[in-house]
Amino acid sequence: MIQPDSVIQGKWNQIEYRVERLLGEGANGKVYLVKRGKRNLALKIGFDAADTQSEVNALKVLSKSNTSFQDYLLDVDDFHHEGVDYPYYVMRYIKGQTVSDFIRQNGRDWIGLIGLNVLRKLTELHARGYVFGDIKVQNMLVFGYGDVELIDFGGVTAKGRSVKQFTEVYDRGYWGAGSRSADEAYDLFAFAVLLISSTETEQRMHGIDKLLPQNRNVDILIDLLNSNPVLGQAASVLQKALLGQYTSSKQVLAEWRRLSFHKRPPASFSGRESWLKLGFAASLLVFALALYIYWP
Repeated sequence: MIQPDSVIQGKWNQIEYRVERLLGEGANGKVYLVKRGKRNLALKIGFDAADTQSEVNALKVLSKSNTSFQDYLLDVDDFHHEGVDYPYYVMRYIKGQTVSDFIRQNGRDWIGLIGLNVLRKLTELHARGYVFGDIKVQNMLVFGYGDVELIDFGGVTAKGRSVKQFTEVYDRGYWGAGSRSADEAYDLFAFAVLLISSTETEQRMHGIDKLLPQNRNVDILIDLLNSNPVLGQAASVLQKALLGQYTSSKQVLAEWRRLSFHKRPPASFSGRESWLKLGFAASLLVFALALYIYWP
């Protein structure tokens, strides 16, 4: 555990980062909020050099692409701490919320736009030959106007290999719905579970991660999906994803775009927009009145 206000200095690049706080930790590393000058960044310290290098290799490819991942990776180095050298990499920091928290705060009308943006991200990733692998609520941030950022690339796997990191509830192998081979359908299955878990009540999801193997099957997820009013318009697309009926994220993205629920601004945004327009009109009225009164 690196304490706040500690300074991490790269062994090779000599760049210094001041630690603000721990953002989170997973199976293969810890992520810290750090500062370089006035800029906030995210720094991941890996537990294993080979695992970290695998992540870095994927992020280098993505960072050089003409996609939303461009310039995501900012620095790669090692640092010495308590007699041990640790590998780390630095990436851009996004201040956001989980899908669940964003929907809880801003309303369920956002689910269509969030889903669209997740699929855009996955399509970009898949086109570069990778599968995200560990899609779950904790590995995705929502910010701004339903924008999405994937975080924690510990599960990113080259297509055709075995998925190296996953979370059971989101894993099609856990549900007996397919293998753990890294293909696009693997991520699409997890995408469907992500939207179900993000819009379901805790009561209905309780214990789903403790089901015995003989009691697990994809029909449980389909029942949750079909009885979820929030996902009604997307149910047919998500059911196909659960059943492995898509071979590419491009197919799902094309079908998602044809859904009607993302074509209007979410109600919470429309409400804020109306208040902004009203405030602007009121300020113009006050300005005009002041000119009338005080103009010589």
